[in-house]
Amino acid sequence: MQKKVLRIFKIGIILISYICLEKEKNMFASVLGAHEFHLDDPIMYVLYGIVLAFIIALCLYYMLSAIKRAKELGIEKSKIKKVISTSATFSVLPGLGIALGVVTLVGTLGVAFPAIRLSVVGSLQYETQMADGTATAIAGSMAELMKKGMTAHDFATIAMIMTMAICTGGIETLLFYRLYQPKIGKLMTKTASAGGKSGGINIGDLVFQAMFIGMVIGYLAMSIGTLTKAVTFIDSYYNFIAVLVAMAVMYLCELLINKAGWKWLDSFSTPISMLIAMIVVGIISFCASKYGWALSTDVKDAAEAAIGLLA
Repeated sequence: MQKKVLRIFKIGIILISYICLEKEKNMFASVLGAHEFHLDDPIMYVLYGIVLAFIIALCLYYMLSAIKRAKELGIEKSKIKKVISTSATFSVLPGLGIALGVVTLVGTLGVAFPAIRLSVVGSLQYETQMADGTATAIAGSMAELMKKGMTAHDFATIAMIMTMAICTGGIETLLFYRLYQPKIGKLMTKTASAGGKSGGINIGDLVFQAMFIGMVIGYLAMSIGTLTKAVTFIDSYYNFIAVLVAMAVMYLCELLINKAGWKWLDSFSTPISMLIAMIVVGIISFCASKYGWALSTDVKDAAEAAIGLLA
């Protein structure tokens, strides 16, 4: 009986959260629409400052709490300093992925909101997909939405969908983790007993790998679709070239990690692959503009719209 009541209570929380998010979206759109809307409105930077201050305060709280607990356990100060310095060092280069994500979304969503999304719990892989999917539902494509002009309501819709997508993971873990975690543990035990290996398989890693491969295939299919729509324009090849270059660089990084023993490269392989792919496409784009290679009309219109919004 108690379990049923608990499940009903959890479902109620989810429904209330969804209703609140819808109301928040409408309120957000109303606030932005109360005056002339701009992607880099000062309100967005104020919100970003509040979010960033909260994150910094939270990090400092847990860091100081961890240091205090480490001292209570008698851990040497030299080891504590080493852990802090190592963590700080290995947070710099992976942060390039966040920076690249912000740069990627700046042309369509401004600076402040992508910075908010990717500074909290965000991922370039799904942030861009959510933004593009929402824009497609609103106006047919992101280029068309920018061409006609993004309203406050359009922006609020994109922002809330991008935010709600990532919130589901935290909510699901908070409400249902205790229900499925024991079952996963039993599955790992059975797998270990059947295979004769200690530890079994890591279900989390397996699911993540399967989803990631599916996402990569989806991006590859999208790039091929863009290419086939306008094979005579060089810019239609940009996404496909970026995918191929990123795959090649990632494969090289994996070889260096597994064959050459460069374990430190494991945390940096993704941003490095993204950065090199973007540089290659940037060089091709520069050459296309300089030497007059054929570009699609949509790209020119989207670029002009982006310049107008950011001006």
